[in-house]
Amino acid sequence: MICKAMSIKQIYKWVWIGCLGLLEMAACRPAERQELKIPPLPAGEQPVIETSLAALTDAIADEPDNGIYYYRRALLYEQSRRYEEALQDVKQAIEYRSTGEAYGRYYVLRGRIYLLQNQLDSAYADAVQSEKLGAQSAGAYLLRGQLYTIKQQYNKAIAALEVAQQMTPYDPQIYYWQANAIAGKGDTTQALALLQSAVESRTDYIQAYNRFTEIYVGLRDYATAKRYAFTGLAIDSANVYINNNLGKLYRTTHESDSAVLFFQRSLKKDTSQHPLNYEIGMIYLEKKNYWAAMPYFEKLTTRLSRYPDVPELLAVCYDQTGQERYKLEAWQAAIEADSTDWRTQRLFIALSRRVQSKRRQAAMDSIAQRKQRFMNIKPVEIKRR
Repeated sequence: MICKAMSIKQIYKWVWIGCLGLLEMAACRPAERQELKIPPLPAGEQPVIETSLAALTDAIADEPDNGIYYYRRALLYEQSRRYEEALQDVKQAIEYRSTGEAYGRYYVLRGRIYLLQNQLDSAYADAVQSEKLGAQSAGAYLLRGQLYTIKQQYNKAIAALEVAQQMTPYDPQIYYWQANAIAGKGDTTQALALLQSAVESRTDYIQAYNRFTEIYVGLRDYATAKRYAFTGLAIDSANVYINNNLGKLYRTTHESDSAVLFFQRSLKKDTSQHPLNYEIGMIYLEKKNYWAAMPYFEKLTTRLSRYPDVPELLAVCYDQTGQERYKLEAWQAAIEADSTDWRTQRLFIALSRRVQSKRRQAAMDSIAQRKQRFMNIKPVEIKRR
């Protein structure tokens, strides 16, 4: 029975890999010019994904120098959003490289993963390399269009995206990047039309709603910007970009309480967004809510190279909340423990200056008060007899 079970497992594995192989052969046909894809996986069917990965892992164990297996597994990892593992596999696939258009697809995949990880220079280099190797899939042209747009090479981006659209009409992602490239050339009207095509192609394509919001804020049509932003928010209430855009929009319209609300929602989703800490801190500082501003500025004390005014802003907060002595003592102790900590030194110096300025002002006030008292003394009138 055990042998029979193992045999069924092996048969399933090789049938699955064979299906992937047939798809790869279809993808290599110049007439179709389509990117290699694996069969679509049912949503939420984690066992199916794991079984597929296990089959490819077994195949790699049998043929560890076969780049095709690494590439196929990388596609599965990408589909599962396991980008680091996908990146490692596609690097292995490139190491065991072949030549021609199939090899170029390896660079398309790696470039796509680099783009997802915001490693733009690496993604751009792979997009260029895929073009040199003759990769002509829709995914290859889309990747080039994306990177050319980011690099502000708009004419090249538009040309690449037109080819991608011919291969896969009605793809919302292609419409979206065409809109970005067209907007980069200053044609807002056509960009908006392309974004409308993107949402008509797929009504839940949230990137389009984000871009609509940004463009209409730029046009100062805040009512329309809010309409698109809240439509996107209804699709994905936790989307970082939508919440950021709404925060910036309300900051522009001087509705600070609403701006803080949406910035905080975005920070809850992604705590690494340090500019939002600064924005929220500044809003509270402008409202003279020093206690609320302090924790946001304190999160930036390890990033003083980017936020050089944070020590002075914190000094103001500590001054206004009566914490000068406590903070000075704490920072003095930190400096004594580690005299090389330049960030603590800067904070200590900033608050020291603030305290000294306050003391000088108090002294001047005292002198002024004494002078005022002296001036208020009325001379004694001496009457002659």
